[in-house]
Amino acid sequence: MTSTTSTTTAPAARTDRYRVVGLMAKKPGLTDEEFFTYWRTKNGPLFTSLEIVKKNLIKYEQHHYNNAFEAGIAANGYAIPSDYRGVAIFEADSYEKILEVFLSEEYKRLAYDDETNFLDRSKSVFLPGSLVTYVDRS
Repeated sequence: MTSTTSTTTAPAARTDRYRVVGLMAKKPGLTDEEFFTYWRTKNGPLFTSLEIVKKNLIKYEQHHYNNAFEAGIAANGYAIPSDYRGVAIFEADSYEKILEVFLSEEYKRLAYDDETNFLDRSKSVFLPGSLVTYVDRS
């Protein structure tokens, strides 16, 4: 690993917001477009209609995969994601608030089974992590 020297200090991790990202694997047999359309038009509105989501989450975003960069990233030695076709982004005041959504009876009753229409849960992965922002021009 090459070491570089910087005259700026690294920013601290945020303590006002916590993020969990989910790497979403497409259900076998669906095209990418079917996966994206169902997630965006059916599951997304269903998930965000839950009272526990309205109460606990600050932000929920869907990142739909686009193959426009595949040739470039492959040329740089990066793997092409074969299973993952999207990223779900959940933000809240704490990890506990995010977990509370997925453990709630409301989620289990109304949204959990709907995921089987587009998602391969056995290959999907959740990654909690700290937010360290280096650039934010928003």
